[in-house]
Amino acid sequence: MFATFFTFELRQQLRSPLLWVGGVIFALMGFGATCSDSVQVGGAIGNVHRNAPTVIITMLMVFSIVAMMVVTAFICSALLKDFEQGTAELFFSAPMKKSHYVFGRFSAAVVASMAVFALIVLGMMLGTHMPWLDPQRLGPFSLKPYLWGLGVIVLPNILFFGAVLALLAVTTRSTLYVYLGVLAVLVLWGVAGSLMSDISNEWVASLLDPFGARALGRATRYWSAAERNTLLPPMDGFLLANRALWGAVSLLFLGLTQALFKPQRSGTGRRLFKQKRATMVAVSTAPVVVPRYTPRQGFGAACAQCLRQLRFDAKGGFKGVAFLVMLVFGLVNLGTSASMVGERFGTSVYPATYLMIEAMRGSYSFLL
Repeated sequence: MFATFFTFELRQQLRSPLLWVGGVIFALMGFGATCSDSVQVGGAIGNVHRNAPTVIITMLMVFSIVAMMVVTAFICSALLKDFEQGTAELFFSAPMKKSHYVFGRFSAAVVASMAVFALIVLGMMLGTHMPWLDPQRLGPFSLKPYLWGLGVIVLPNILFFGAVLALLAVTTRSTLYVYLGVLAVLVLWGVAGSLMSDISNEWVASLLDPFGARALGRATRYWSAAERNTLLPPMDGFLLANRALWGAVSLLFLGLTQALFKPQRSGTGRRLFKQKRATMVAVSTAPVVVPRYTPRQGFGAACAQCLRQLRFDAKGGFKGVAFLVMLVFGLVNLGTSASMVGERFGTSVYPATYLMIEAMRGSYSFLL
């Protein structure tokens, strides 16, 4: 039964335009980062080659964070579409194991996400063969850095992020709350990074990063250009501990997902944000006299309708859970950024207006 759910969901994911459109867009980004001086990702500067192992791995790590919105769409589609489309009863009325249903669809979403990164790798490989690149900035081609980055950095990151999203999906059954969870993870990761930037305990700073960026940076911090051009990061110390810790956390979240999943029709499970049920109201059967009304036409009536619609939708948006939660995330992120503008390059400065504007722009732009 697991194989049935897996193959069915994977076939649906591969037919989705989102996978190919998103994959091509990110592949073009990887292509540009590899063959253009306008895009600097991975540290390919000075004597470090554009296709150095550390540069390739760092680029894949960055893409594993940037592409999380696409991964979210795959996870939501796999675990929530039956509830949203009203087809859950067709599956749950048949004898099956819920673990087969959850993990079959989840595994297909992970494979679809890895397909996007396969396109990114192809874009990066193609970028290193462009004729306008200086041959002195390129090293010999090797497939090992790409495989190492996919296996050690990208796949564990997708499993962790996907496990968090799957847990949110089965407990809330709402795409909105899953995307809010994505924002929460990214905000908390950014805030934690800012707070730990000056921490003296390197083990704490490395272990508390679920994406492995700090552990990877510390593993290669003192490498020379020659080492960066030829060696792969050693799988020990900070990096091994980080990957083992967050791999265990991913398994824990997946276990909670399987335990909390309820194979019931939509509306019977517990939700995090419950809505009050509508109460029955007695309706009078007495005849009602409706006054005659002649609708107004013209520019004034159109303006009045536009303003009323604007007020109605704005009121609904500002009172919505999504806006309020994102506002809180932005304020938390802004508070962390604003608390650190008093120092620039080790020198104490006043919190001038331009510094606060930069902090606000960086704190809220990603919420769009």
